[in-house]
Amino acid sequence: MNSLFEASRITKDMQGRRVVDQVSLTLSAGELLALVGESGAGKSTLLSILACLIPADAGELRLSGTEISDSAVYLIPGHADIKLVPQEFKLLPNHTLRENIAYALREYTKEYQRERLDELIALTGLGAVQHKLPREVSGGEKQRTAIARAIADEPKVLLLDEPFSSLDTLNKQKLKQELLRIVRETGVACLFVTHDLLDALTVADRLGVMYQGKLLQTGTVSDLLREPADAYVKSFLSSGLTILEEVRRRLEG
Repeated sequence: MNSLFEASRITKDMQGRRVVDQVSLTLSAGELLALVGESGAGKSTLLSILACLIPADAGELRLSGTEISDSAVYLIPGHADIKLVPQEFKLLPNHTLRENIAYALREYTKEYQRERLDELIALTGLGAVQHKLPREVSGGEKQRTAIARAIADEPKVLLLDEPFSSLDTLNKQKLKQELLRIVRETGVACLFVTHDLLDALTVADRLGVMYQGKLLQTGTVSDLLREPADAYVKSFLSSGLTILEEVRRRLEG
């Protein structure tokens, strides 16, 4: 699978501490990559760098083969083809879900806005609640609204910061299914960070394990289990698989 997005040896120091340490990764169209690790591992800082919102101290970002590292130092940082959905969603509280999504399309013609909005509402399954305010809907519906707004103008890369952390079990499972379907149907390259290994195991195509600013290993779950890069990767994955095995035994018992 050809890489759409590449990060090479990304490094970032903050307040005298190295928070991202020579991280390299690739991301392909239509793929879901999960970055997992303990709190403080550097995941969210790396996400901001990948979104071109803050500059790296060293390293390089490439999108479709073109270097985009300088996008983070523009007057308005960011890149049009890379969208980040933060944990807090940042929805407009006094506007409906449909109006929130429409905000991303405000520079397009009214006709295109209507057509694209209808597509996005259908894609994210928000038809029944599109005219409600954010405070009137569930956390999962807010998250799907934020995702719809992020992909409204068809970016190539979608980045999500802890997308499942504030959701109950039912909404979390619904969002996982919706996210996977959206990625497959749109072909967007998607990376999300999480401290919850179970969330990553149940939806991602590949995992990346971070520890103290380093990306220790990336690959499929079977790759990482078969040949863990070190003792930390082995221990971290085993903790999640132990929980899954316990759930399986209870269901069968």
